[in-house]
Amino acid sequence: MDPLTHSVFGVACAIAGTRQKLSRRAAALAGLAGGLLPDADVLLRSASDPLFALEYHRHFTHSIAFSPVIALFGAVIASLILRLFKKEIPWRYLFLPAFLGGLSHLFCDAWTSYGTRLWWPFAATRVSLDWISIIDPVLTIPLVACIALAVRYASRKAAATGLAWVAVYLAFCLVQRHRAATALEEWLAASPIAGKVSRQELKPSFGNVIVWRVLLQTGGECHVMAIRCPLFKTPILLPGTSVPVFDSAEAAALAYQIPAGSLQASDIQRFHHFSDGWIGRHPADSMVIGDLRYSHLPTEILPLWGIRMNPSQPSAHVEMFNLATDPTPSLARLWQMVQGQPQPAATAP
Repeated sequence: MDPLTHSVFGVACAIAGTRQKLSRRAAALAGLAGGLLPDADVLLRSASDPLFALEYHRHFTHSIAFSPVIALFGAVIASLILRLFKKEIPWRYLFLPAFLGGLSHLFCDAWTSYGTRLWWPFAATRVSLDWISIIDPVLTIPLVACIALAVRYASRKAAATGLAWVAVYLAFCLVQRHRAATALEEWLAASPIAGKVSRQELKPSFGNVIVWRVLLQTGGECHVMAIRCPLFKTPILLPGTSVPVFDSAEAAALAYQIPAGSLQASDIQRFHHFSDGWIGRHPADSMVIGDLRYSHLPTEILPLWGIRMNPSQPSAHVEMFNLATDPTPSLARLWQMVQGQPQPAATAP
């Protein structure tokens, strides 16, 4: 999730788990360090490999096995900062709150749909629970208020209230997801494509859990649509669009005449794994393979990132592109969807 949510959630976990003899503000600092440090992986870059940063974000720094190392760094950093303010607290007393803050980061990311390598080095699985968007102000703003009180008054009760809010809101997210999933299954049961769907995914759209993005694969096609789940009304299907999808990394390489075993073929395989298999040609540029899972608007297929193929140089790395455009018009339309306002006509699969 976003750095603000990681910060306050890490602080909440640290204060709530603090022993009385340790200052709760010192624990808050350790929890803050632990809650932010896993995202230090954004500094991992390779001048020669454009996919390196993408592959290693939410990788080993986000694993449970590595969390004690994150906690150690967080505790040492917090101890050094406190020393600047003439407060001598050995790092070993700050290890537990830093550890709790670090764990909070891992599970917070796992709730989203991007994919987190929780089980590294024992498994390459990218955990994506698809409960909540990477940014959700309804979760974050009340939590910020609780943690502001917790830090100001060194209050464990305020921190616990913040954690209770997180639990309540996540329960609401699960209810909304179940409603959307049920609506999808009912629609598929009555749809002529029901027997053709080989896989499907359901994800929250940006910043809310009212409108959900649906991905369906039927043969070589990826279909997207949205399901709006108003609080006290029946869920509504919002039709979307379709594009061809590659069944495998090998199929993508073959489509671009990239030789098997080449560096570019390996890059396609890495991007295919990162994208959980949802890759296809970008609608606006046939030489770009995009990650079809994400778009500013849940009923559109306009990938936010992708890789450019270069069949004439199969021994060279692919180019990595950030394909995101100005999100303002799409976010305005998304807000209209959340409110239930009429949308432009589209064709469902």
